[in-house]
Amino acid sequence: MASHPDPRWQSITGGISPAGQAQPMTQERLEQLAEEWATIVADIPRFAGSELLEKARSHVVHSWWDYELMVTACLVGFQAVEATFKQILYAEADEKTPFRHLVDKAERDSWFSKEKADIIRAGVELRNRLSHPQGRSAFTVEMTDSILQVCHLVVRDICSMKGLTTPSAPPANSMRDPRAGAPAVESS
Repeated sequence: MASHPDPRWQSITGGISPAGQAQPMTQERLEQLAEEWATIVADIPRFAGSELLEKARSHVVHSWWDYELMVTACLVGFQAVEATFKQILYAEADEKTPFRHLVDKAERDSWFSKEKADIIRAGVELRNRLSHPQGRSAFTVEMTDSILQVCHLVVRDICSMKGLTTPSAPPANSMRDPRAGAPAVESS
């Protein structure tokens, strides 16, 4: 592992100060993002999906030394969602059932609306492309943040739907759709 930050971080901002000044990206900011995602799944049990999300967060923090680890973080985040589908939502499904088929089934079973299932299917497609690359990939911090936030929300909400969490009320950023008890992605 490199002993110096990846030089690409020098040209990336870490946010805007209260005074409106661009702040440099720091490893602490990456750690803060990882902590924010961790709070989304703080009330779920440990299982392969939660452990994969933990690994994805670690990849983001370690991307300070190798920027492209943000791509592998997203790939691992998608794997966490797949593990959650296979171990929690459809534990009875054959282990060889393709992830996309499980997403389609979740839509048919009204766990997810079409719009939300389409977002998850887009993740399946991106996961497939990252798993079988034609070359190198790089994601921005914003892309990584959006992808991993959705991965954490999907995992958390599937656990909640299956009674594995006991939140008093769904957080404002919940994937849950108020219609028919199906999870939903909050639109921004």
